[in-house]
Amino acid sequence: MILSMHRTTAFAGSQATTTCADCGAPAGGNFCSNCGADLRADAPSILGSARRTFPVVYLQLLRSPILRTVALAEDKTYREHLSFLLTAIGIFCLLFLPTLFAAATAAGPEAHVSEGMQTLMKVLSQAGVYVGAAITFLLAFGLFRYFSREPRSLQAYFKLYCLAFGLVMPMYAAYEFFTRHMLGVTGMSSLNGLMTDAQWATPSTILAVVLALLLWAYFIAIHRRFWRLPLWKAGVLYVVAATASYQLTFWLMYAVGYGVAKVLITSGMLQS
Repeated sequence: MILSMHRTTAFAGSQATTTCADCGAPAGGNFCSNCGADLRADAPSILGSARRTFPVVYLQLLRSPILRTVALAEDKTYREHLSFLLTAIGIFCLLFLPTLFAAATAAGPEAHVSEGMQTLMKVLSQAGVYVGAAITFLLAFGLFRYFSREPRSLQAYFKLYCLAFGLVMPMYAAYEFFTRHMLGVTGMSSLNGLMTDAQWATPSTILAVVLALLLWAYFIAIHRRFWRLPLWKAGVLYVVAATASYQLTFWLMYAVGYGVAKVLITSGMLQS
């Protein structure tokens, strides 16, 4: 009887110390109580990998954007963050192509220049978005790492950024596609251009401003939680990083655009 009790206790202890391979939480029994993963040794391996696919992870982030983004970033068993970001970029490019084509052919303040020059300006403008995201990433990491007592590594912060941008980019592109190309109204990308007072007062513009502010709030909130900082400090640091990044990106892309245009015009490949 004593031997039987010892075996039972040992078995219960081994169950309690089992770690779920999907979410990393302590688990016991046949299924994880945290994520529902099948813990049986003979379970098909495809079930575990399916829980890490883009749609499943994306829906998890949608249910609780702030908490789940930080939780996955801190989950050492989750290593598919780069593929998650690349999939999101693919969806973003697919949905955002009509906006790029429309921007390249739109008539605006630069309509007096050649079509080739307009295209170059628009391409550089969109490239500046990705360059700005990279600069913001580096500046934000430096600022938060300096002012936070949480010893986060660059790799861990990159994982957070992959998840955050992977969540935001498809939604942003889908919203732009729906508003600008299906409804023909102002989208969030329109806020970067010249707009009249009447355009600023339209419901679509107001909605775009609100959504843009929500995106800022999301990034500030995940930084506050990830770096264990007060909300006001996380907000100040992120705004400083984003503002400085905007200025650096603007002048960097201006210099690159000027140099590229000069070379192309001199070689006769582009008309001014």
